[in-house]
Amino acid sequence: MAACCLAALPLCAFAQTAPSPLPAKPVRLVVPYPAGGATDFVARLVGERLAKRLGQPVVVDNKPGAAGALGAAEVARAPADGSVLLLTITDSQINNTALFKALPYDPQKDFAFVTQIVRSPALISANADLPAKSIDELRRLAARQPASLSYASWGVGGLGHLAGESLNRELKAGMVHVPQKGEGPVVTDLLSKTVSIGLSSVASAKQHVQAGKLVPLAVLGRERSTALPQVPTLRELGFTDPFYDTNVWLGVLAPARTPPAVVQRLAAEIRAIVAAEDVRPVLVERGFEIMNTTPEQFAGGYRAEFEVITQRIRAFGIEAQ
Repeated sequence: MAACCLAALPLCAFAQTAPSPLPAKPVRLVVPYPAGGATDFVARLVGERLAKRLGQPVVVDNKPGAAGALGAAEVARAPADGSVLLLTITDSQINNTALFKALPYDPQKDFAFVTQIVRSPALISANADLPAKSIDELRRLAARQPASLSYASWGVGGLGHLAGESLNRELKAGMVHVPQKGEGPVVTDLLSKTVSIGLSSVASAKQHVQAGKLVPLAVLGRERSTALPQVPTLRELGFTDPFYDTNVWLGVLAPARTPPAVVQRLAAEIRAIVAAEDVRPVLVERGFEIMNTTPEQFAGGYRAEFEVITQRIRAFGIEAQ
């Protein structure tokens, strides 16, 4: 009961309800991004414990491609019984609507909201050899060497791409965008020094920042990251674009026709896992900010940010490659 009450939102009411039946077969937790990134880490951490709570196997299935659209589409078509779930980020459920002229799924109609687990502040990092250790130094470097820099993001039209391109234009840097298929490859590009700067989650880059292999320049969001408190926000550095206040969320969704009782059962189990004393500190230490929302809160927050993000993609004229 003590672990239950650690959550920001009450879980105890869920514990008093009778468990709703789930199909007696393994649960497949689809991650529409490659292994090794922040989404994959959260999926495996939660999946292992969800298997114990449900008393049945939970298999994490990485299905990368098309900015998360391949994996999301697979879950949209899956049986609506709680046996197939999607653990994804903001991009596949909002950005892709404006990014692709035709999607094999409708993010607003084909899914039931289960819970947002965490938000992941985006970090702008430079490779260790870049002669720029701050955003101001990056500005001066771009002025001296126009069109000589590059920035990597975790995919075309993702929040990392949008923030990177907005900064690129404000700095008049002429940086070339290098899109990847997830955060892991972005960090690899930075470590190998094949790109100048990169946008990834704090969670994916933190260990390399602490080892001195990456140079943190700034974070997105209204507040500094608790995992890298020494790194300023873009707002602190004088950048006023409201888009810089955004963060990526990681959440769980189910096919749209999943019975409400099953959705509530899954939400209760996952939220209890996230609130547990052996999980919550692990997520915070990795650089995540706990959300742990109810299905209703997830749905409300999703609708509020949908228009802001999709309008920015259209304003930049970004399309899938």
